[in-house]
Amino acid sequence: MRSVFKSMPKEGLHTVAEFAGRPVAVRLVIDHRARRIGLRIDAARREAVAISPSSRAAPAALEFAAERAAWITQQLQRLPDPAPLKPGAVIPFLGMDHLLESAQGHGLVRRELVPSPRLIIPADDAALFAPRLARFLKAEARERLGEAVDRHAATLSVRPSSLTVRDTKSRWGSCSAARALSFSWRVILAPPAVLDYLAAHEVAHILEMNHSPRFWSHVERCCPDWRVHRGWLKRNGAELHAVGGCA
Repeated sequence: MRSVFKSMPKEGLHTVAEFAGRPVAVRLVIDHRARRIGLRIDAARREAVAISPSSRAAPAALEFAAERAAWITQQLQRLPDPAPLKPGAVIPFLGMDHLLESAQGHGLVRRELVPSPRLIIPADDAALFAPRLARFLKAEARERLGEAVDRHAATLSVRPSSLTVRDTKSRWGSCSAARALSFSWRVILAPPAVLDYLAAHEVAHILEMNHSPRFWSHVERCCPDWRVHRGWLKRNGAELHAVGGCA
């Protein structure tokens, strides 16, 4: 392994080393909220991310990543293949694998469970298939998250200011200081109990903008089995992020 990192780097992609004769690239992110340098795999973008708490620490963050070139390569190779939204593909929906089928017409996307789970997407024009399915998935996520957020907000006697569903890459959800909640639409691919846990997690942040024991006690009031669902997401999150990627 040979480090090729340059001093005083800026945010963005950097080739930090070579492993098995191939370059290893890392995206440098300067996050002033971070307490120390770190390294993670962004499954959605299929890349490694080196995190630095400051510009001065950026060289050390890249060196830290360079020393772990073998681990980065192994983790990226283990990521599931992209699952594009196209007829004949199989994607999870509410925790169950569904076959994607195209149909003629301009009706609504519909779900059928017999003889096996399917999502049927009307699209006379093949170019409309993926956008219509994506809109359906986002709308389903918005509706189910809204119901879960309302329920958990009532339990904790709080009121979110807004709820949005986005194509986020690094977080499943977030809560701002203004009580605005945001979620990844891909949570609709997970089992309903996992979606419910994520809603509880972000609602609890309205009371505690941290992950202290007090925060987790609020989550537990809403979702007693939160550890199980958090574990499921950690194990299966990369597969969900692969949905909608290019073949």
